[in-house]
Amino acid sequence: MYKKDMRPPEYRYWNQLMDHLDGNTKTFFNGELVYPRQFEIHLPGNHRSPCTLNCPHCAGKHFQKDLGTWEIDALELLNKLRGAIPYHIYGGAYTEPLINPYFMTFLHTTKKHGNHFGIHTNGVHLDWLEEKMGWLTELNRISTDSVDYLSVSLDAGFPWSWGPTKGTKDQHLYNGIIEGLRKAVQIREKAGEGHAIRLCYLISPFSDSPENFGAIVNIAKDIGVDSLRFSIPFACYNQSFDDVRDYKWGREVPMNEIYEERLAPYLSHSENQRPYIFYTGPEFTDVDKFTFKQCVYCYYQITYGADGYVYKCSTTATPTMAQCRIGKITSNLDEFHAMLVKNTNPNWNANSCFSKGARCNRMGLEINTAYNIICNDPEVMEYPSLRYMPKPPVETTHR
Repeated sequence: MYKKDMRPPEYRYWNQLMDHLDGNTKTFFNGELVYPRQFEIHLPGNHRSPCTLNCPHCAGKHFQKDLGTWEIDALELLNKLRGAIPYHIYGGAYTEPLINPYFMTFLHTTKKHGNHFGIHTNGVHLDWLEEKMGWLTELNRISTDSVDYLSVSLDAGFPWSWGPTKGTKDQHLYNGIIEGLRKAVQIREKAGEGHAIRLCYLISPFSDSPENFGAIVNIAKDIGVDSLRFSIPFACYNQSFDDVRDYKWGREVPMNEIYEERLAPYLSHSENQRPYIFYTGPEFTDVDKFTFKQCVYCYYQITYGADGYVYKCSTTATPTMAQCRIGKITSNLDEFHAMLVKNTNPNWNANSCFSKGARCNRMGLEINTAYNIICNDPEVMEYPSLRYMPKPPVETTHR
């Protein structure tokens, strides 16, 4: 049976790509320079440390975490692009953007050329930055509308659950995140407009109780954020597919039904509700859906990695996946254009990623699966609803 897709438009990635390409699938591999929908920029922490936390479920937990000093070149390139890539996403395969000294300069450069920003952060520094620098006030001032967004991965409903979930003993930091979020919403309300404010909740064994779920829902409603997304963390990258499959059957599949039941009383029934509360199941990152060979994610995104190299995608932006590098970060526009063309090489085989423990994120999996469907049936123009994952036969082993 089909599972109803409760994701809002901002989380329907194939549709976003088609909007970017004006619905023209003939754009794929036509040999021409095509700007991707978004530019993901992994700022190199504070050049001493990649992140302030040590989350056990961090997707880049097993990555080599080199940090470069390439920000000036990247800023120069953004100015030369003059808005050609519509969306600039600031996150990290293993880094926290808020601790980078150039971050607000990047955001100003993004808005200077009419682009939209997306920020993915653990939120630890939001309150401090506002108190010391008026950072949230400035972020709201330069934002255009709710297409710009600030997304905070909170992952727990209480400080004592948040600590082990985020790999820190400094549980008091949790209250600072809540205060920072509250100020961000208040600043937006006072201004009357501004960027979206989203919460993400990656469900860990430390924070999967009904009490935690109820607490975070109450917090989201009390603060007035726009959305709250629950999901089970997918297996960390840089693991064999056999290990990822063990994680799927050991945690994702058995807990999916339990979490759906626990969350059912809180989930929204209309996209007009605020906050919009939804759950995305593990079917969106299912390891057994990596059956395609051709990658078209290059039309959705290109990534500047924290180590100073340009990568095919955000999930391979680490020296650990050096085979996915397409050049060094540059301020030279012609060199960057050459890398964009190189990134759309039709002969790139996705198995060269899979065999080395690299795999797509939600966006890449959805887009590449949709493209594979269209290649087999050109009449199909929309990505169908994702199915429930089947239960394995009792006798089956996964190695």
